[in-house]
Amino acid sequence: MTSIQVGDPRVAASPFAIGDPGRAGTELPAGPPGVRVGQSDVEFSAASLPGMVVRAVTMRGLLHRANEQPRQDAFAIARHHPAPDTPARAVAVVCDGVGSLGRSDEAAVLVSRRLAELGASGAAWPDAFPAVNEELRAFAGEPPRGDAREAARLGMATTAVAVAVHRTAEEWIGEVAWVGDSSLWHLGDDGRWTAITGTAEGDDDDFHSTAVRPMPTADGACAFQNFRVPAGALFVMSDGIANPLKWCDDVRATLAHWWERPPDPFTFAAQAAFARKSHVDDRTVVGIWPDEVGAGDPA
Repeated sequence: MTSIQVGDPRVAASPFAIGDPGRAGTELPAGPPGVRVGQSDVEFSAASLPGMVVRAVTMRGLLHRANEQPRQDAFAIARHHPAPDTPARAVAVVCDGVGSLGRSDEAAVLVSRRLAELGASGAAWPDAFPAVNEELRAFAGEPPRGDAREAARLGMATTAVAVAVHRTAEEWIGEVAWVGDSSLWHLGDDGRWTAITGTAEGDDDDFHSTAVRPMPTADGACAFQNFRVPAGALFVMSDGIANPLKWCDDVRATLAHWWERPPDPFTFAAQAAFARKSHVDDRTVVGIWPDEVGAGDPA
């Protein structure tokens, strides 16, 4: 890990880097305001629930900034409290809009928020995904025929991963569903990263078919699995972070060190924006840690 020193006030860079930051990460100007008025380059949030601490951030990647295109990632966080004397569950959704379609940022916002709302109401993910898929289809409307360029400009699609989880004394227990390549990861107390999504046994075609198929789809089907993992922390993320995490030993080691415990939300956002040569996609991540300080506090 290296620290970036930026002297040009036009450059909007994170002070964190992992490996070679590349020139884009250290020299690319912030540029003009986004093409969609009101959409920010970075959004982040923080929350706490009984036994849990949550941090969330989404940011426009260097490629979209250079091309003056909007951020196409989004997140939504919520809580589900089933009934008295039952544990509250954190609900986290991350969406990654398909870059080749001009309105995918709208799709990511709609899907992330609606899935989180349904998760907070207690809806099962295999029911929530088809319902939101139909809402997205209606919102997107019919693409224009005969003009591929116009169809791409007005089109929208997004991946999605949705998690509902609660914390026991020693375990995370929850359900995760997904369409596309956004993912859920576990960081163990030993510093080891493990992907939870996409780890089912066997080679069932239906399970794997969602790997590259974004919403909206014909039926809204999603991959789904229950999980129980010990200790550590959970991270829901788009592939802007998941890819360097999968491919790079130093990224795994550095993020494990940074995120062993929950950083303050401002630092978490800056760390998620770490500069690394060739990794210029939008980035979104929701981290969920055990609340070790307040674990015994009834409040």
